[in-house]
Amino acid sequence: MKKIIILPIVCILLFSQMLSAQKDTTKIDGIIFSFVPQYLINKGIRFDLEKQITPRSLIQICPQFYLSEKTERNTSEIYYNDRYFDNNDFYKLTGYGLNIYHKIFTNPDFFSKGVYLSYGLSYSYFDIDYYDEYLNEIINANGKIKKYGVDLLIGYQFLLKNKLSLDIYTGFGTRLSNMDTNGPTTNRFNSTFFGYNYEGNLLHLGVRIGLIL
Repeated sequence: MKKIIILPIVCILLFSQMLSAQKDTTKIDGIIFSFVPQYLINKGIRFDLEKQITPRSLIQICPQFYLSEKTERNTSEIYYNDRYFDNNDFYKLTGYGLNIYHKIFTNPDFFSKGVYLSYGLSYSYFDIDYYDEYLNEIINANGKIKKYGVDLLIGYQFLLKNKLSLDIYTGFGTRLSNMDTNGPTTNRFNSTFFGYNYEGNLLHLGVRIGLIL
């Protein structure tokens, strides 16, 4: 597990040192406010705020909020259809999170050549009500999940007339997760990258749409 965390950190330090030696020139007039639509897949909303802190780098603050409530289903129906084995089967979800990144453009004229590297940390908290099986009975379980992560991203940001921003990015990260539950297992919601309790390495692919205000 230590190797999983150390590799992204080493890459982050190397990229940061390499890019900080280049000359900086361009200025963004204001703060970039962006919406990240792919978070809707996970019942979440994420808005990013970016502020230029040096001529060629930005600080990026990314709060997230999660909310979903489903109609409670008949537990006997869930039992006979084995629905409680579905790692994404919950009937109430609340949560929040925060990512913080340092973004560094590879070219001083990033208005025309917007390639960048960014690195940062993430934290998420989820409170989930769901069904589970305990001693051959279906129970109403509750899980509280705390998740920590490190990311290293590469992307291209289009800054149009200092008013609009379109950011396309990919990269990798790693997540450590801890689930406290009254259910029989702490491994629920861990089946995919999108799982609220996912732990391990992951790939990023996304888009952000924003305004410069």
